[in-house]
Amino acid sequence: MQVDDIDVPQVPPGRSRRATWLRRAALFVLSIICARIIIDLVGAIDWDAVRGGISHLHAWQLVVLVAMVILRQVLNAMPLVFFIDGLSVFRATGCDQGSTLMSMIAPPTSDTVFRIMVMRSWGIDLDKAAAGSTCNILVFYIARWVAPLLGVLLLATVRFDGAYSVTAGVSLLVAIAILVGAMLVTTSRPLATRLGRLAGGVAARVRRSVDPERWASSVADFQGHIADRFRRGLALSMPVLVVKLLVDGAILLLAIRFVGITQAQLSWVEVIAAFLVAFPLTLFPFQGLGVMDATIVAALTAVGGVELEAALVAALVTYRVVTLGTPAVLGALFIVGWRYTQRQSAPQSADP
Repeated sequence: MQVDDIDVPQVPPGRSRRATWLRRAALFVLSIICARIIIDLVGAIDWDAVRGGISHLHAWQLVVLVAMVILRQVLNAMPLVFFIDGLSVFRATGCDQGSTLMSMIAPPTSDTVFRIMVMRSWGIDLDKAAAGSTCNILVFYIARWVAPLLGVLLLATVRFDGAYSVTAGVSLLVAIAILVGAMLVTTSRPLATRLGRLAGGVAARVRRSVDPERWASSVADFQGHIADRFRRGLALSMPVLVVKLLVDGAILLLAIRFVGITQAQLSWVEVIAAFLVAFPLTLFPFQGLGVMDATIVAALTAVGGVELEAALVAALVTYRVVTLGTPAVLGALFIVGWRYTQRQSAPQSADP
């Protein structure tokens, strides 16, 4: 599907940009409100104890956490390699960091556009880059909603939790729906054609110049690029993303241990299970900042006792600093390096 060949509804840029940022701000405020409600249910936080827990971190502990985050980022980018021919793990990781930074500072879809633009500069076909990026998003969404089931299965080795199980059941239904929808679209050209024609018809009501049949043809061609690699890429990506989830949970576990909470006070099984069950909350802005953190604190204090609350908040603050800060720094370094190489290659490409 040639992106440049598709007519899309024109929305006044100022209005679109304002609406996007207002929506993101509303979601962020909602996440903070939810976090406040959950924290209030747990109890009053001793913020002096929180600061004390963070201040006791040693430099080597931060180095370990950052190294774990880098490993997590490599695993997170690997599905791109499975879906896009000619893309190395190194380049996929760098590109993924740049798009992560873009998702933090720019409106939605800017990260996907950036990723495709970078891949195109490396000589990767535009259609394949777009299809691969779409497949990457799909498998990540499936993994996100499968995470609670993994948490329940892990926790089942020591105890049963009804609330966790209900959450896992609902999340699994969402994961199955995404998987079934993806399989239908990627394996059925007629269905993809119908969906493209339907979307084109809706767009034509906004802009008369849109040709629904042209949209149907473009989406069908796009489906062809996805269908070639989706099943194989899915089979390879899911185990990698499961390991990525476990590494992510291990980062939180290390942060909890580094602030002084021992195995006797809170077992590693409880920590990883709570993290996995709460993982779908990363759909909120900034990876669920506020909502997910408060949910994990509430779940773990219910097991280990309210006296652990301040230390757990300190651990979550540490976790957020390294898991949001490290990709942002890596992304900035990648963008600077990529733009430099682009400027260096431009004069050469202009030479006869």
